[in-house]
Amino acid sequence: MPKYIIEKEHSGITVKEYLKDIKGYSSRSMNKIDIFLNKKKVKIDKIVKYRNVLNVVEKEKETNIIAKKLELDIIYEDENLILINKPPFLLTHPTKKKVDITLANGLLNYFNEKNINSVPRFYNRLDMNTSGIIIAAKTGFGQAFLQNKGEVKKYYKAFVKGIIKEQEIIIEDKIGISEDGIKRIIDPNGQDAKTKVKIIKTYEKNNITQVELELFTGRTHQIRVHLSNIGHPIIGDELYGGEYKDIKRQLLHSYKVIYIDPRLNQKKEFEIELFSDMKLFEKSL
Repeated sequence: MPKYIIEKEHSGITVKEYLKDIKGYSSRSMNKIDIFLNKKKVKIDKIVKYRNVLNVVEKEKETNIIAKKLELDIIYEDENLILINKPPFLLTHPTKKKVDITLANGLLNYFNEKNINSVPRFYNRLDMNTSGIIIAAKTGFGQAFLQNKGEVKKYYKAFVKGIIKEQEIIIEDKIGISEDGIKRIIDPNGQDAKTKVKIIKTYEKNNITQVELELFTGRTHQIRVHLSNIGHPIIGDELYGGEYKDIKRQLLHSYKVIYIDPRLNQKKEFEIELFSDMKLFEKSL
C-alpha cells in the first residue's frame, strides 16, 4: 500500500494534482484506487497540507487468468515492479489456444502464494521464442508511472546471418501486418518503428554477426522484421528467413533494461547473461 507524506512544497494542492502530477498516476489508474488522508477516506479534490499522510489502496482487480505453478527466474522485485528472466518457448500471456502455461499464469500463481493483491500487468512482452527480461507491474501506480514517467530503455542481443559492415545502424522503417495476420512487413502506411543496431562481434568464418539492439518503439516482431529487411535475419527465425541447422528458435535475448524507479524516482539498471542456448551457440562459433 503506497504511503506518501506531503512535502512542504506541495502543500495546498489537491489529491488529484499530487498523485497525477507529482507521483505519476494516470487518470485511468486513479479510478481504481481508494484514497485515505490521515486515515480518513477522501475524494481526489481534497486539499493536502504539509506532513499530511496519504495512503493509496488499490481496489480488487478481477482476472480470468488461471494460476499455474511455474518456476520463475526473478531478477528483481519491489512493491511496484517485478522483473523476470523469461525462458524461450514460453508465451508471455494466454491466447485462445494456450490458456494455462504462460508467464502470466505463473506470475499470478506467484502473487497468490505471496498473498500479493495483484494481477499480471506486463510493461513489455516478448515473443514466445524470445528470451530475457520482462517487466511486470504489481500495482496500477507502477504501471502508470512506467508508461508516463519511467523512461524505459530496452536492449537486446542477437546473432544474425551475414557480416554487418557498419558499426551502428538506425532503422526507422514503418511496420504493418501481412494478409495472413501473423507475419509483419515493412509498410510505408504502417506504424512508426525505430531500432538501433550496434555491432558486438563478427564471426567471419561462420558468416554471422552478434549485435546489440535498442528499441525505441515496441511494435510486434519489430527487431525481427527490421533485421530481416536489411538482409540480416536472426539466426533460427524461420518466419523471417533465419533458418539455421538445428536452431529451433530465434536467437534473440532481452538482456538489459534501464528505467526510472516509481518509488525512488531514481534510475535503475539491470543486465543479465545470454540464455544458455545462446551461450552454447556463441561457443560453437
